[in-house]
This record gives sequence, C-alpha cells and structure tokens, in this order.
Amino acid sequence: MARSRRLVSTLVAAGLCLPAAWSSAPISHAAGCTSGNEVAGDLNSDGRADVIVGVPSWNNDRGAIDVLFSDGTRSFRTAASLGLSSAPGDRFGESVASADLNNDGCADLAVGAPGHSSSKGRVSLLFGRADDSLALGSTVNGTAAHGSFGAQVVLLTTQKLTPGGYVRTGQQLVASAPTADEGSVWESGQVVVQPLTSAGAPAAGKVTLTQNSAGVPGTSENGDRFGTALAGQGRTIVIGTPNEAVGSKTAAGSVTLLSATEAKPTTFAGVAITQNSSGVPGTAETNDQFGSAVAFRDHYVLVGAPGETIGSAKSTGQVHILNFNPATRGYRSLRAVSQNSAGIPGSDESGDYFGSSVALGINTVDQLTAIVGAPGEAIGSVLGAGSVTMFRANRSGGLTKTVRQGAGGVAGTPEAADHFGWSVSVLGGQPDDGEAMRDGVVIGAPGEDIGTIGDAGSVTYSRNAGNWFSLLLEDTGAADLPADAAFGESLASVNG
Repeated sequence: MARSRRLVSTLVAAGLCLPAAWSSAPISHAAGCTSGNEVAGDLNSDGRADVIVGVPSWNNDRGAIDVLFSDGTRSFRTAASLGLSSAPGDRFGESVASADLNNDGCADLAVGAPGHSSSKGRVSLLFGRADDSLALGSTVNGTAAHGSFGAQVVLLTTQKLTPGGYVRTGQQLVASAPTADEGSVWESGQVVVQPLTSAGAPAAGKVTLTQNSAGVPGTSENGDRFGTALAGQGRTIVIGTPNEAVGSKTAAGSVTLLSATEAKPTTFAGVAITQNSSGVPGTAETNDQFGSAVAFRDHYVLVGAPGETIGSAKSTGQVHILNFNPATRGYRSLRAVSQNSAGIPGSDESGDYFGSSVALGINTVDQLTAIVGAPGEAIGSVLGAGSVTMFRANRSGGLTKTVRQGAGGVAGTPEAADHFGWSVSVLGGQPDDGEAMRDGVVIGAPGEDIGTIGDAGSVTYSRNAGNWFSLLLEDTGAADLPADAAFGESLASVNG
C-alpha cells in the first residue's frame, strides 16, 4: 500500500481525525514569499501558520523535523537530507524555534541538535520558502565539551519603522547549553546569544551568559543546568533553571529574567526569581522544579513548577504568572495556579506534573491565554494519560478549558503513559483579523501507541480551540510507523 494511503488507514483505525488540510482543497499561495507577512510560524508565506514538530528520538536518536504546511503538504526532513552530517545520538529536532530572520515574509527555523559531536551540540538555521521547501542556511556549533548546545533555542527579532513600513531587525539566535561546565563547576550551564545579519547569517558579537556573568544574578553551581528551559521576545530572555538549589532545598528551581536595549542589544541584565522571592506565592521546596518550563509574551511570564507538592498531592504541579518590565527590569508576581485554584477544572492529584509544558497564546475572548500541560494526569484509572488546561493569563476570571484525548472533540482514547500535554505550543493567528485574531494550539503526546506500535506518538492541533485534528509521523521511508519515535516530544516555539 502507498505510504499516504497506509497512513490514512492507520489514522482511521486508531480513531484519530484527519487534518482539515487533507480533507479540503489545498490553499493557494503566492509563487514567492510575501514581504510584510505578519503571521508567526508561516513558513511558506501563505497567510496561515504551519505545524512544526521536532522528532529527536527518530532513528536511534539521529532526529528529524516534520512539518504540516497549511496547504496540506507534509515535509519530513532529517539532518542528512538537508546536507548536514548526521549520527546516532545527535537528536536533531530536540528544540525548534520559528521567526522570520531575513524579513522576506517566510518564517524560518532554528533546529537544535544537542547530542552532535559528542554532545558539544549544534544549531542549524533553515529558511522557509513559498514552495514548501526548506533551505539550509548557517550552522552554529557548540564549543563547550558535553554542553548540549541547542538543548533549547529561541529566535528573537524586533521591529523598526522604516519608510517602507515595519521591518524585523536585530535578529538573534539564543541557544542554551545546560550541561556545560564553567571551570571546575560541572554542568552549571550557559546561554549563548548569537547576533544574526539581516540575511539570517551569524554576525560578530556572540555573547555567552552564565550565572557568573556581569548583570546576571546568581552564582554558577554544580548541576544547576542554567538554560534547561528558555523563552523570549524582543530583547527579553527568560531562562529556567529547575535544578537550582534555594538555600538547602535542592532542585527548588529559579527563573532568570534578562533584557537588553536597542543601543546595547547583547548587554543583558535582570533579576532572578524563586518561590522565596518577594511577592511570589509559596515557598521554595526540594524538587519543586520551578522553571522547568517557561513562556514569555507581551511582558507576561508563565513559569511551570511541575514538581510542586500541594497538601498530600505530591508532584501535582503549579504554574506562576509574572509581569516583567524589560525597561526597568522589575517584576510583579500576579498569581499561582494549580488544578485546585478557583475556576480551574480538575483537582490536584499526585503525579499530575501540571506545568511540565507551558505556552502563551492570544485569544479574542480571554485575551492572553495560558496553555498548561499536565502529562502525568490520570483519566479515571488510566495513569499518565495527560491533559492540557487553558485559562486567562493576564488577569483572573474568564473562560477556562481542559482538553484530553477522547473528549471535547479531541480524537483518541486515554491510555496509560500517552503523556498528552508533554509539549504545548501555539499556531500563530492572523494579525489582520484585528479583534478576531486568535492563536491555535498544538499538543504533543509522545507516548501514544498506534495499534501495536509502542510510543509512536501523535500531535493534536486546533486553529480555533474548537475543531481538533491529529497527526502521525510523516513518511520516514520505513515500511511502517516507527516505534519509539515519540512524535510530539518537541514542538516549535513561535516568535513573530
């Protein structure tokens, strides 16, 4: 049977929905990239964001990326298919970030391969094209022995008004190497800021940040793994260090908020926050893992603490919402949310790990929406099935929604260790819709079994949080869907 027909049959047999793009006429788009396109994550400049999935566990951890373009085209790309060297353990696709680096209207990608070259790591820049292809640009190699450079990546751009309109400028690649040593301090971690030219190529002025750097609060300590989580926008970087000890409390966790200015775009300074910081709810406790997941958008910071114990519910998890002013480098804690919080569906249970993944999206009803994964959530007696909760982030109240497999229009059946919500991201909305703008949601379930194929994984997405569709791994050249591919383990972060 042809691969496309076999894939459709497998989807139907597994009870998964076909994406709308497969069941309707393809969307036409221009022959070239359209300059001025403001849709974040739109690789082919057709006016709609694309679903971008990293597959780092594929083929003995060589890794790959899999893209569903909004016109229905699928593109499965390995490092080798792009002309890069590839070896077992590279984990190409461990992290993926999207932004328009060369201001042509087609979004581009940064793809991390932290296992490359004996875990020195590598980040590759790929450029989107209107014909649904991806062109290899530059690569940036890690320099720290076993540093895992590219474990997390973020692409930063700012906008500047010119006679021809707003253009993106001052592009930067930000990539973490959380297992890098600093002198005799082992696995303290570092974050690299690599300036890029207007064509998206590496430029001079690369900066390496550690907790011993000027302007960065804290001290590099053994096993901190500074840069385990990473987010950013404009000239702000949010760095999660969930292994940070707070006093005698090991792995209590911290988050570092750094900003730079247009005049000095690589001079970062800021503040470090723990659950013992002024105004932050709660108390730093062993294994809270505050900072395991972070998101940042429009001055709002969402921080996951999936190891948080509340009452008798061990590792039930919690998220914190902060406001950060990049100009003053001041922060304000707004609230902490768990599944026992007023208006939030569900309840705190041991092993939920609520806050393991987080994202922030725009929603016309609730404005800024927090998207929070709880991949350990039990559905009835089914352990580790997973769920995702969405609620208003910028103030309390408003609509809330919890989604899981087999309910609310989401396909599939909750099964043990599916880990639905292991990863979450957004599909960029269309800014020209004005008040009607709405981001979509993408959710990974890397533990999903497809028939007898264990941990093949699946990805669920919606452009409006109403109609949900599911994806399996695209054609890898194998006769069948590969086991242990963990499709949905990694999703692209999106920056406009």
